Amino acid sequence: MSRKQPSSWHQICREQDNIVSLTPARLELVPERVLDSELRPHEVLQKTQDESLSYRQLYEQLPAIYLVLDHNGIILSVNQFGADSLGFSPEELIGKTVLNLFTSCDRMAVADALISLLTTSKTSKVNHGEFRLDCRQSHIAWVKVVAKTLPGDEQNPLILLVCEDITESKRWQDAYQESEQRFQIMANTAPMMLWKSGCDGLCNFVNEFWLQFTGRSFEQEQGIGWIDNVHPDEQLKCLQGYYSALKNRSQLQMEYRLRHADGEYRWILDTRTPTFTPSGEFTGYIGCCIDVSERKMVEVALLQSQESAQAQIEEMERLDRLKDEFLSTVSHELRTPLTNMKMAIQMLGIALGFEPNLLLENPPSQTHNSKLFRYFQILNNECDREINLINNFLDLQKLDINSKPLVLETVIVQEWLVRVVELFKARHRHCQQNLQIHLNANLPLLVCDPFSLERIIIELLTNACKFSPLDAEITITAQVKSANIEFKVINTGVEIPASECDRIFDKFYRIPSNDPWKQGGTGLGLALVQKLSRYLGGTIAVESSSNQTCFTVLLPLRGE
Repeated sequence: MSRKQPSSWHQICREQDNIVSLTPARLELVPERVLDSELRPHEVLQKTQDESLSYRQLYEQLPAIYLVLDHNGIILSVNQFGADSLGFSPEELIGKTVLNLFTSCDRMAVADALISLLTTSKTSKVNHGEFRLDCRQSHIAWVKVVAKTLPGDEQNPLILLVCEDITESKRWQDAYQESEQRFQIMANTAPMMLWKSGCDGLCNFVNEFWLQFTGRSFEQEQGIGWIDNVHPDEQLKCLQGYYSALKNRSQLQMEYRLRHADGEYRWILDTRTPTFTPSGEFTGYIGCCIDVSERKMVEVALLQSQESAQAQIEEMERLDRLKDEFLSTVSHELRTPLTNMKMAIQMLGIALGFEPNLLLENPPSQTHNSKLFRYFQILNNECDREINLINNFLDLQKLDINSKPLVLETVIVQEWLVRVVELFKARHRHCQQNLQIHLNANLPLLVCDPFSLERIIIELLTNACKFSPLDAEITITAQVKSANIEFKVINTGVEIPASECDRIFDKFYRIPSNDPWKQGGTGLGLALVQKLSRYLGGTIAVESSSNQTCFTVLLPLRGE
């Protein structure tokens, strides 16, 4: 076939079965010079034959497919490794057209490459290409072909075809391209901004949502063009963060303002994740951008609200401190004249012949003295009430600011409670109710502040005496409840409405129309009892029904 006959190659592709089969002798590699055994010694001849055999073996086992073709594309020679790789024996390939080894869709391309090789006028005649094989017994699907003309007869040139197996790399490329196509389809339909960059950090893809958001073209965004849309105050910080992450091949998340298509800057949360090949080679970044402007606005509003609330709290604390200081000062200033008034009242009673401890049992019988006594009694009681009010108020203030000292002692409950009740009876001779103490046997030792506990019991007994009928029974009990001790003060005669039970511990609160004997009070006693109970680590509760009221104080045994 001459250089002016390229059409015969196409005829081979269309009518392979009608090609006249040539039967050339199998190509043999021989030395360039034929050795004349008669002119050479026997040793030189043997050495030359060994070298020829060595070259032949090397050719047969070269790790590539070597095919020698004639100008019609007929296989003249193939190495053993190549034949095995294709799934044939050398004899099955020799004499057949090389186009039979390729898939039907690639045969025309192979033919064109060989024709171009034979018709080119260049001195160096080499063609390259990647083609698919159609050899059912071979594991090779793709080969990279290098075709070169061999020096010789220009009328009947020979072609060396070297085929390299690239099946695995092609499969990886196909998988990668398929993955890229799936990614682009997914990215362009995703309701968020997505982008990609190469290993150089330059943007090479943005999805449709990004372009719609920014109102720009891909040509404007590619490379580092996207930075033009970032707010000028954040461009430098954005680039520094990105290239720092690029240098370390690390993930990055940052927030910046990006200009919307309407010209408004909106806050964007940009999460950038590095990508790698299966072999661990860094390929670039994939970024996901979410509009977080609304969240940012909420955060700013919340921060402002928190700052405002904190300022209000600080102002309230300042006013509360001023109030505490004022009340404490006023209370101390009031207690001094009241103490003097109490002393003057006592001296007046002595001057008038009134003994405070005997007056309640033997009041004066004369009219004049009875009036003096009643006036004296009013002065004495109201002075005591005011002193008690101020003392309770100061104690509450100390408990509110945790300045009241807590002195823990070990208390023998049986002995201690009897002594407290006797002390109450001695201080309140006017109390005509019957006080009963019921204690469980073998009560454990109690660790607490005895002065605070005494104040609790005294206040509860005072409250019970004040609101119980004459000769009624008031019961005090003590028993163990798990790791706690339970004190109860029970009185009869007056029932607290259920709607008022939660309010009786409020400061200055007094139940309307619940003082039939007009005993009066400060309105701070039960509030102080609740504060002291909590201060000792315990609780207080009240139950009132069936004309009976019960206050229950629960305290830990170890004063924890």
